[in-house]
Amino acid sequence: MTAEGCLSCDVIAGRKATPGGLIFEDALWSVTHQVSPAQLAGFLILQPIRHVEHVGDLSSEEAMAVGPILARSSQALMRVLAPDKVYVCSFGSEVKHVHFYLVPRLDAMPADLSGPELLNEVFTGRWSCSDEEAADIAARVRVELAKNPYFRPF
Repeated sequence: MTAEGCLSCDVIAGRKATPGGLIFEDALWSVTHQVSPAQLAGFLILQPIRHVEHVGDLSSEEAMAVGPILARSSQALMRVLAPDKVYVCSFGSEVKHVHFYLVPRLDAMPADLSGPELLNEVFTGRWSCSDEEAADIAARVRVELAKNPYFRPF
Protein backbone atom coordinates (compact mmCIF):
# COMPACT_ATOMS: atom_id res chain seq x y z
CA MET A 1 0.00 0.00 0.00
CA THR A 2 1.41 3.39 -0.97
CA ALA A 3 0.34 6.90 -0.05
CA GLU A 4 -0.10 9.65 -2.62
CA GLY A 5 2.48 12.41 -2.27
CA CYS A 6 4.79 10.35 -0.05
CA LEU A 7 8.41 10.56 -1.24
CA SER A 8 9.26 7.11 0.14
CA CYS A 9 6.22 5.55 -1.54
CA ASP A 10 7.14 7.30 -4.80
CA VAL A 11 10.67 5.84 -4.63
CA ILE A 12 9.41 2.35 -3.82
CA ALA A 13 6.81 2.45 -6.62
CA GLY A 14 9.40 3.67 -9.14
CA ARG A 15 7.74 7.07 -9.61
CA LYS A 16 10.85 8.81 -8.24
CA ALA A 17 14.29 7.61 -9.32
CA THR A 18 17.29 7.41 -7.01
CA PRO A 19 20.91 7.42 -8.15
CA GLY A 20 21.80 3.79 -8.85
CA GLY A 21 18.24 2.51 -8.39
CA LEU A 22 17.32 -0.12 -5.86
CA ILE A 23 20.19 -1.40 -3.78
CA PHE A 24 18.08 -3.97 -1.96
CA GLU A 25 14.42 -4.89 -1.86
CA ASP A 26 12.47 -7.77 -0.40
CA ALA A 27 8.79 -8.14 0.41
CA LEU A 28 9.10 -5.81 3.42
CA TRP A 29 12.00 -3.35 3.06
CA SER A 30 13.87 -1.31 0.46
CA VAL A 31 17.33 0.29 0.47
CA THR A 32 18.28 3.07 -1.93
CA HIS A 33 20.74 5.91 -2.11
CA GLN A 34 19.30 9.28 -1.08
CA VAL A 35 17.38 10.97 -3.91
CA SER A 36 19.04 13.54 -6.14
CA PRO A 37 20.62 15.88 -5.36
CA ALA A 38 22.48 13.61 -2.96
CA GLN A 39 23.69 15.44 0.11
CA LEU A 40 26.49 12.92 0.71
CA ALA A 41 28.07 10.04 -1.18
CA GLY A 42 26.82 6.85 0.44
CA PHE A 43 23.81 8.42 2.21
CA LEU A 44 21.46 5.42 2.15
CA ILE A 45 17.78 5.21 3.02
CA LEU A 46 16.13 2.07 4.46
CA GLN A 47 12.33 2.16 4.30
CA PRO A 48 9.47 -0.30 4.57
CA ILE A 49 7.66 -1.19 1.34
CA ARG A 50 4.33 -0.63 3.03
CA HIS A 51 3.40 2.96 3.91
CA VAL A 52 3.90 3.12 7.68
CA GLU A 53 4.12 6.44 9.50
CA HIS A 54 5.28 5.33 12.96
CA VAL A 55 7.83 2.73 14.04
CA GLY A 56 5.26 1.44 16.52
CA ASP A 57 2.98 0.57 13.60
CA LEU A 58 5.46 -1.79 11.94
CA SER A 59 4.13 -5.34 11.66
CA SER A 60 5.91 -8.05 13.64
CA GLU A 61 7.52 -9.26 10.41
CA GLU A 62 8.71 -5.77 9.45
CA ALA A 63 10.09 -5.17 12.94
CA MET A 64 11.98 -8.48 12.98
CA ALA A 65 13.40 -7.95 9.49
CA VAL A 66 14.68 -4.39 9.92
CA GLY A 67 17.62 -5.20 12.22
CA PRO A 68 19.42 -7.64 9.93
CA ILE A 69 18.86 -5.42 6.88
CA LEU A 70 20.15 -2.38 8.75
CA ALA A 71 23.21 -4.26 9.99
CA ARG A 72 24.07 -5.78 6.61
CA SER A 73 23.56 -2.49 4.78
CA SER A 74 25.80 -0.72 7.26
CA GLN A 75 28.45 -3.44 6.90
CA ALA A 76 28.32 -3.16 3.11
CA LEU A 77 28.65 0.62 3.30
CA MET A 78 31.65 0.21 5.63
CA ARG A 79 33.33 -2.13 3.13
CA VAL A 80 32.65 0.17 0.18
CA LEU A 81 33.58 3.56 1.69
CA ALA A 82 35.60 2.66 4.81
CA PRO A 83 34.12 5.58 6.76
CA ASP A 84 35.07 6.21 10.37
CA LYS A 85 31.49 5.40 11.35
CA VAL A 86 28.04 4.88 9.86
CA TYR A 87 25.38 6.77 11.77
CA VAL A 88 21.81 5.47 11.75
CA CYS A 89 18.91 7.75 12.57
CA SER A 90 15.22 8.26 11.89
CA PHE A 91 13.14 11.40 12.22
CA GLY A 92 10.14 11.22 9.88
CA SER A 93 9.34 14.91 10.23
CA GLU A 94 9.12 15.87 6.56
CA VAL A 95 8.53 12.47 4.96
CA LYS A 96 5.76 10.78 6.92
CA HIS A 97 6.93 7.26 6.12
CA VAL A 98 9.20 5.32 8.46
CA HIS A 99 12.72 5.50 7.08
CA PHE A 100 16.21 5.18 8.47
CA TYR A 101 19.21 7.20 7.31
CA LEU A 102 22.54 5.41 7.02
CA VAL A 103 25.02 8.28 7.02
CA PRO A 104 28.74 7.58 6.62
CA ARG A 105 31.20 9.88 8.40
CA LEU A 106 33.82 10.20 5.68
CA ASP A 107 37.53 10.77 6.28
CA ALA A 108 37.35 14.23 4.68
CA MET A 109 34.96 15.40 7.41
CA PRO A 110 36.38 17.09 10.53
CA ALA A 111 37.12 14.57 13.28
CA ASP A 112 35.06 16.50 15.83
CA LEU A 113 31.97 16.37 13.61
CA SER A 114 29.59 13.68 14.81
CA GLY A 115 25.99 12.83 15.59
CA PRO A 116 23.42 15.59 15.04
CA GLU A 117 26.13 18.09 14.11
CA LEU A 118 27.25 15.79 11.32
CA LEU A 119 23.72 15.47 9.98
CA ASN A 120 23.19 19.23 10.11
CA GLU A 121 26.45 19.70 8.21
CA VAL A 122 25.44 17.11 5.62
CA PHE A 123 22.18 18.92 4.91
CA THR A 124 24.03 22.17 4.16
CA GLY A 125 25.13 20.57 0.89
CA ARG A 126 28.83 21.00 1.70
CA TRP A 127 29.43 17.27 1.15
CA SER A 128 27.08 16.77 -1.82
CA CYS A 129 28.04 14.44 -4.65
CA SER A 130 27.06 13.91 -8.26
CA ASP A 131 24.37 11.46 -9.28
CA GLU A 132 27.07 9.43 -11.00
CA GLU A 133 29.11 9.13 -7.81
CA ALA A 134 26.00 8.18 -5.81
CA ALA A 135 25.03 5.60 -8.46
CA ASP A 136 28.53 4.10 -8.37
CA ILE A 137 28.37 3.73 -4.59
CA ALA A 138 24.87 2.23 -4.82
CA ALA A 139 26.17 -0.35 -7.31
CA ARG A 140 29.15 -1.21 -5.10
CA VAL A 141 26.96 -1.58 -1.99
CA ARG A 142 24.59 -3.82 -3.99
CA VAL A 143 27.55 -6.05 -4.91
CA GLU A 144 28.68 -6.23 -1.28
CA LEU A 145 25.19 -7.19 -0.13
CA ALA A 146 25.02 -9.92 -2.77
CA LYS A 147 28.20 -11.49 -1.36
CA ASN A 148 26.43 -12.29 1.90
CA PRO A 149 24.74 -15.70 1.59
CA TYR A 150 22.31 -14.87 4.41
CA PHE A 151 21.08 -11.71 2.75
CA ARG A 152 19.43 -12.22 -0.59
CA PRO A 153 18.85 -9.02 -2.57
CA PHE A 154 15.96 -8.74 -5.03
